[in-house]
Amino acid sequence: MKISNYVVGSITLAITVAGTNAAFLGITSTNYQVVDGSHQYSVMDIYADFNGAYDKLVNYYGTTTHTGFVRTSLNGVLNTGSALVPTNGALFAQASGTSWMPLASAASNAWDSFVTIGARTQDYPASIITGDPNFLNGTTVGASTIAGGSNGANIYQGAGWYTAAPLDIHDLAGTYADKRIMLGRFSVETTNMLTTDVLTMQFKGNVSMKVNGTSAGSGTIAQPFFDQTFTYGFVPAPGAFALLGLAGLMGRRRR
Repeated sequence: MKISNYVVGSITLAITVAGTNAAFLGITSTNYQVVDGSHQYSVMDIYADFNGAYDKLVNYYGTTTHTGFVRTSLNGVLNTGSALVPTNGALFAQASGTSWMPLASAASNAWDSFVTIGARTQDYPASIITGDPNFLNGTTVGASTIAGGSNGANIYQGAGWYTAAPLDIHDLAGTYADKRIMLGRFSVETTNMLTTDVLTMQFKGNVSMKVNGTSAGSGTIAQPFFDQTFTYGFVPAPGAFALLGLAGLMGRRRR
């Protein structure tokens, strides 16, 4: 059965992070649905959560020890971390003419996938977010994966991105009432998925931050590693169940 509509509640998942500082609470996600005409999307917003007003985030990255992945899994089949095209059919959705970098013209698009450090809408200057050298398709228009690459020694590290304005207010936890610094929006179209399909995203890597500060540039440097799998949610809307009930009634009448 294909999903004609679906409803998703907000889901927040916490993780255990190696080297956690008291001011850094972990990496969490919020999952919700977006319907755009005949197309339906399940969207995952990823955050680094803090409890201090001047806690700030600088970048997300992979290393040779702790490689970075942002990749989907559909029914247990993972994309590879270096894939330029999805190998499992679960591609990230991007609006026409956009890449992974924020783009002001896409700010009103609720399902467009993009990466960020802090800013939750794309109307903030795109120049503040930059892909690192290992982010192979960070500026590729229509990229449907996050493809990571290797360092100068040809050792795979994975993709990453950083802010070119590390003291900007968008990088500070206190700018937001919930003290969550956004790392990206990752949307997958689910229009033609089945109710039995299981769609997840692995978000793995490192973040650099300053915590427990008393001003925008102060604090203690921390670089925790994390590895978390988030599950996208989608279920049939009540109307779909009503249609199923009607089909069952018609079947009994035929018998």
